[in-house]
Amino acid sequence: MRFPPGLKAGIPTQDQGWVPPSDPDAVLRYAAEALKLAALSDATAQIAWAHAYTAWALRLLDRFKESVAASLRAADLFQAIGDIDCYVQCLANIADCLLGEGRYREALEQCLEHLALLDDPESGMTPSIAAHSRPVALLRIGRCLADLGRREEAISTLREGIDGMDSFQMSDFRQAAALETLAALLAGAGRTDESQAAYLRAARVFEAIGDGEASDRCNSLAATSC
Repeated sequence: MRFPPGLKAGIPTQDQGWVPPSDPDAVLRYAAEALKLAALSDATAQIAWAHAYTAWALRLLDRFKESVAASLRAADLFQAIGDIDCYVQCLANIADCLLGEGRYREALEQCLEHLALLDDPESGMTPSIAAHSRPVALLRIGRCLADLGRREEAISTLREGIDGMDSFQMSDFRQAAALETLAALLAGAGRTDESQAAYLRAARVFEAIGDGEASDRCNSLAATSC
């Protein structure tokens, strides 16, 4: 999910302090405070953002059903005020929650709905946001397909999503995880050389983002796939 304004740095409190996004419990508390203040002034956009903050934090806490409910509330409000960019990102959060619950068929349906909006020039989305969101949507779809046992489709979709992230220089944990998933799928298909290359690249990306444990795991898997 694209972070609401300011969430990469933290969520602002009334006294202009900042709560870091690494503390979802604190984000929940201050989102509740922001919701009360926004409701008093009937500020629809601020109410929508408070629900979006809440949904994001709940997902990090693995409280998926509550996160979906908050995302739906935010989505309805964003749609009502014509903020289609944020509406579509709420759909992405719902897909992530369904994935977190292991509801892969439902997650795939949600992901495909999300992708259809990203690909629709008449959707009302900002083109640059749609373009940057598309590779991540493909990675979600690839994961769903992998978990549903649709290996060849998953391989193709993950490759497309990874290539899309490369084109925007969007190397992060999502790409690293997708590379590891792709490597495992290729290994299962007997495509050893491709699998090893994917594991090694996953290791490099994990190392670059500071996840040494995951990097070591992927390097070990690359060595055993020879």
